[in-house]
Amino acid sequence: MGKLTAVFTKQQFLASRQRSGIDRDILTAVLDDDKLYSIAEVVQLMDDFLKKEAE
Repeated sequence: MGKLTAVFTKQQFLASRQRSGIDRDILTAVLDDDKLYSIAEVVQLMDDFLKKEAE
């Protein structure tokens, strides 16, 4: 039997008290409004964003 992974909307991540102001700014930039994300996906997207070289 497969393991279910909880997924959340961009708004749910932004409303989370577990995220600081800077994290919320990053989430606003990298998450799509109409997509669902697991916590692992969001952590990876944030890591990728922070490792990106400034243009």
